[in-house]
Amino acid sequence: MATTKTRKNQGTLSGGQIFSYSLGDVANNLTFMMTSMFLMVYMTDIAGLSAGMAGMIYGVTKIWAGAADLIAGQTVDRIQTRWGRLRPWLLFGSTPLAIVFVLLFSVPAGLSPALTIAWIFLLDALFQLAYSFVNIPYGSLSAAMTQDPVDRSKLSGARSIANAITGVALSAIVAPQFQDTTGDNVRLQFTLTTAGLGVVAVILYLICFKNAKEVVPRGSGKISLKRTMGMIRQNRPLIFLCLGAFFLLASIFTMNAVGMYYARYVLGNAGYYTFLALAQTVATIIVASLVPMITTRLGKRNGYVAAALVIVAAFILIYFVPQGSLATGIVAWFLFGIGSGGTNALMFSMQADTVDYGEWKTGVRAEGGSYSVLSFIRKCGQGVGGWAGAALIGAMGYVGTAEVQTDSAIQGIRLATGILPAGLALAAMVVMLGYNLSVDDHSKMVRDLHARRSEGAVSESYGVEAEKVVVEELGDGRNMLLRPRSEGILPVVTIFELEGAGASDIGPAVAEKLGVKYVGQKFSSDQVAEVETKALVSDNAFDRWLRTISFTGTSDSDMARAIGISENHSIAQGNSQEVLEFAKEGAVIRGRNGALVLGKAVGALHVRLTAPMAMRVERVVSKTGLSADEAESRIIVEDRVRAEMSRSLYQWDPNTDEYYDLVINTGTVTYDQVVEMIVGFYRSKYPKALARPAAGSEPTGNAPRTAPAPEELKE
Repeated sequence: MATTKTRKNQGTLSGGQIFSYSLGDVANNLTFMMTSMFLMVYMTDIAGLSAGMAGMIYGVTKIWAGAADLIAGQTVDRIQTRWGRLRPWLLFGSTPLAIVFVLLFSVPAGLSPALTIAWIFLLDALFQLAYSFVNIPYGSLSAAMTQDPVDRSKLSGARSIANAITGVALSAIVAPQFQDTTGDNVRLQFTLTTAGLGVVAVILYLICFKNAKEVVPRGSGKISLKRTMGMIRQNRPLIFLCLGAFFLLASIFTMNAVGMYYARYVLGNAGYYTFLALAQTVATIIVASLVPMITTRLGKRNGYVAAALVIVAAFILIYFVPQGSLATGIVAWFLFGIGSGGTNALMFSMQADTVDYGEWKTGVRAEGGSYSVLSFIRKCGQGVGGWAGAALIGAMGYVGTAEVQTDSAIQGIRLATGILPAGLALAAMVVMLGYNLSVDDHSKMVRDLHARRSEGAVSESYGVEAEKVVVEELGDGRNMLLRPRSEGILPVVTIFELEGAGASDIGPAVAEKLGVKYVGQKFSSDQVAEVETKALVSDNAFDRWLRTISFTGTSDSDMARAIGISENHSIAQGNSQEVLEFAKEGAVIRGRNGALVLGKAVGALHVRLTAPMAMRVERVVSKTGLSADEAESRIIVEDRVRAEMSRSLYQWDPNTDEYYDLVINTGTVTYDQVVEMIVGFYRSKYPKALARPAAGSEPTGNAPRTAPAPEELKE
């Protein structure tokens, strides 16, 4: 009998590993969010810089951060150590990052304005570089910990939760300290605060380092700037997505950079910023859970535009919030969280689609390149937004060291947190109306891409041009040859089932009748059934929720997304190659996304098996000895996880009937009758598959006979 340990060794991550990984994002955001939310007000109210100068520093260093990400992305995996390629950066990079972070918030009193500017500018630039060399390997680590796309979704979901909790906790600790910035010990207070945050961050990085193991070898592919730019020029959806991201991030960071001023001078208490952050975070998490439904009902572009409209409404409400009205401010920030969370989640879902579009249009697949471009554009938007917000409040008369701000300065704060970001969000919404890749278009494109990849894999195995693999499309839509035409057609049947519909019995019987081999699922239900009962129902509601909110709300994980998509594509390609190899000599293939991979294969029949839940539960109970409740839990987990993996790896839903030639309810007929139905239908559909044996061989038993063909696939 297999043990839980066996399942773990197959790649399932423990809750402790997922939690430890999420602590790395807590560590990241103790420093990243501190600079994003509070550095601007620190520069003006404590270091004494003008708002305009503070905004310039903020803007330039944010844009530099985009370049630093590219530098780190090209560097971090070049050194192999006994701990791997990624984890050592957490071990050795965390302490320098913490030191630079503390120094950034420790401007000595008495420095001249020029030296104060130089101190903050240089240390912020160093901080952004040090942060990139920790954050990029951290983001890449999830793909190195497991190849299971479901587990990777849990890791990214845990990261999103850590991000949300850290933002609220950090604002609760730091925001009240800005209520009075005139005290004698205020500079020391911030040095001690950031020192404490730095120490905690290093400890959390070390915990992440200790428990996150690199078990998946890193790919050797590098980003080719020339190939990427060539792809981008022909990728209209990506261009519009990048333009929309620029304006959207400029909008969000205009408000983020000066939001602390709003809490202090409009709402009347710096500590209120915590309540605003909490409202935004709760809204972001709620909308993240609804994104799949939004995508289904509105489509990705329309969902993005609707969420951007909510952001515009939120910013307008923020502008009109009555002086001192915390309750109205909370409502406005809640709306902002819904809009920003929705646009952020949909943006990266659409970004994945543009990677497919780029491959479909140009033949170049560039996950890393396209995400690098989007990441850089986002950082530029962040910098320009922060710069614009600070410039506006400075122009309206804000003086950080003044005891009382003028009415004009407070109006400037309202404009910088309301009207200006509303205008930028509106620009993002208008730009995205030009994004022309619909859900239906993407589905058709993905289907075409998989057909092309399958054709390419077959042509490569025979060493011929891809055009010779394709024949004139038959009436059933099949046009891809799996074998040289002189060798004829061997039977290929793919079977996908809802768990308990009988494929494990029906599949081998069909293979025997057709005289071909039977290929079971890569991760079969029988294997799962051997694991301890407790492990079968471990996929709980929280795990599913974690997968739903993957990366939602995280603002600095672009390359992690790219690597995750790249790894999924690599796994899918490997599976496709295996399926094509199995099919070459004829096979009955269960699962493995065979109906998609072999969707256009000449001589292939695609079958989906289903049955009523009560019948499926009864069958699983009979086979495994589980109780009815345990069997039903197992069925629900199996069906859901297998469908999720198909969506992650191939962007398709295996429960879509249109991909199948036969959909059979096995609850109303016997297994023998189902076998006869499939075999009979196959023989009537492909009668030539039994015409004669391949040259130089004799059939044995029920081995298939192959049809003569007028020409060779390979000349």
